[in-house]
Amino acid sequence: MTYDQDWDRRLNPFRYNEDGSLTDAAKRQNVTMELNSAGGNGGGGAGSGGRQTSVHTAALTKAAKAVEELRGDTDKVDQHALSATDAASSGLHGWQTDDGLFRMHRRWAGEAVHLSTRLSEAYMKLHNTSVSYERTDHAEKSRMDTLDGGRS
Repeated sequence: MTYDQDWDRRLNPFRYNEDGSLTDAAKRQNVTMELNSAGGNGGGGAGSGGRQTSVHTAALTKAAKAVEELRGDTDKVDQHALSATDAASSGLHGWQTDDGLFRMHRRWAGEAVHLSTRLSEAYMKLHNTSVSYERTDHAEKSRMDTLDGGRS
């Protein structure tokens, strides 16, 4: 049983038989809810309601650039913090504080690498999605142009 099913069973025990299976009424209700969520405009698949999705590649490109700039800025800040921690640690060599600063340096460096990696991944996903949509749009326009005999 999934977490959602277990949660539903605790909140709505009347929907379940003693053996844990859904009652017939609950099964019918689930089908009705799924059909209602499909929307009334027909076509377009479950849940789409006939709406169209619009993607603006310029917005994706702008977001990718902002994420890349953010990554660069955070990398600079992280390097500054790590350098300052190194300087403080070397000045306290032999003290107990030195060991604590070394552990913080290691932890900060690990978190900085993790953040930088996540931001790089986000940049690449935004960039690749934008490029993919642009290629698809150009390919579809070319295909439509050949069907139309080049009359646009």
